[in-house]
Amino acid sequence: MFKRPALLVLLLISMGSSCDARFVFNERCISAYDKILSLRLQEGQALLNAEKKANPTNSIPILLENYIDFLHLLTSERKDEFEKFKVSKNARIDKLQSEDQKSPYYLYCQAEINLQSCINRFKFQEYVSGVYELQKAYKQLEENRKKFPDFLPNQKSFALLYSLLGLVPDQYKWALSTIGLKGNIQQGMNMLDELRIRLPQSPYAQFTNETIFFLSFIQMSVENQDHLYETVIRNTNPIGNEHLMNVYIRTLVAMRTGHTDEAIDFLEDRPKSAAYASFYYLDYLMGLAKLSRFDDDANQHFELYLKNYTGCFNIKDSYLKLAWYYLLRGNTERYNAYIGLCKVRGYTYSEREKDAYNQSMIKSPPDIHLLKARLYFDGGYQEKALAAIKGMKLDDFGNERERLEYLYRLGRIYQAMNRPDMAIQYYTSAISRGLELPYYYSANSSLQLGYIFENKKNYNKARYYFDLCPKMKNEEYKNSIDSKAKAGLRRIPGE
Repeated sequence: MFKRPALLVLLLISMGSSCDARFVFNERCISAYDKILSLRLQEGQALLNAEKKANPTNSIPILLENYIDFLHLLTSERKDEFEKFKVSKNARIDKLQSEDQKSPYYLYCQAEINLQSCINRFKFQEYVSGVYELQKAYKQLEENRKKFPDFLPNQKSFALLYSLLGLVPDQYKWALSTIGLKGNIQQGMNMLDELRIRLPQSPYAQFTNETIFFLSFIQMSVENQDHLYETVIRNTNPIGNEHLMNVYIRTLVAMRTGHTDEAIDFLEDRPKSAAYASFYYLDYLMGLAKLSRFDDDANQHFELYLKNYTGCFNIKDSYLKLAWYYLLRGNTERYNAYIGLCKVRGYTYSEREKDAYNQSMIKSPPDIHLLKARLYFDGGYQEKALAAIKGMKLDDFGNERERLEYLYRLGRIYQAMNRPDMAIQYYTSAISRGLELPYYYSANSSLQLGYIFENKKNYNKARYYFDLCPKMKNEEYKNSIDSKAKAGLRRIPGE
């Protein structure tokens, strides 16, 4: 006799969860979210379409469709797609603002969309609008934290926000100080590392993979970290290679830490099904890795990238790397052809692209010995890098730029070989020789000396060299080197 009323109560609860609740991260949404993070965007969208049909009042699909557009733009890097994203983003924010304000997802979803938009704006150098979105996200997350202190996803978004602070150019940071926005990259890393452990046992376990991805990206952005490769690989191991985003992260950390052979293995084993978003940047990374290993087929990957890619990044650098590929093989005709294309094609949104353009404008080809040393060093092949220039002297080079690069390259190689005293000798010479020159070698030598003395716990000297970086006259990689030096000054203990 009590069964029917109990059944009626369960039915009403069930109806309420599917029809009245505005933010329901149910199993279908969790599955869609996982597909999206794997870059299986069409499969994710199909699941969201089914969810919208079954539960039209559920607002979680609004957030997840923004993820789809965000990751599509991340992989395509097209300016026209960026313009579409901005329109869709505003419409989604407007719709979310009419939803259930009593849910912890109400402000969280809006903040996430603002943060994703901020990343895109910074990428395309729309810093004023990006900082404005960063401000809005901060206010939304701060209010949400006060209302729902136990809502763990909030912590993930705060950590991302803290990392984005470091990308704001100095001329726009005044806007952040007006709202008292505080936090730093180290704080963000600590939050994410804690979340990585707590989330799997929480009601928000679906956010674990994204938390690991963010943690890995932030760890890679911080200089002078011990065991970076081992840490990122260990953290990402449970996710698996069927996640194309995971392959991307593992490839990046391998290349940034001199594990080129492993990077090539990751890329060769990546899923290549049509179910995944087209991610041509991985072809570019394969070209870089194989060029550093001096593989004969390195050119094919740059050519594949240039053939298929329709975005705005790494075009000039691909032409430059193709020029180097042929120069190393004695084909000056093809070298000149690709240098000519580097001058006229592509864009200069990034410092890498600006450097590629500047390299193309130098009248004479780079010195072969220095070029070999640079490429071997980038690939983590330090013995080969040293062998390429070890028998040479300053007088063997034809101009001051090459002489300065020679000193800098030796410093970099000896530093990577854990011979800091030799590195200090060459870095110091590079600084004294190029203090007033526009090249980046002296400034980066000063930055590396800061790292060396930081590791030695000689904080006075570390502070001196970090502080010297912004005073250099370098025009190349100025923003990047100066921001890393400022991060070093914040990191080392005070006087």
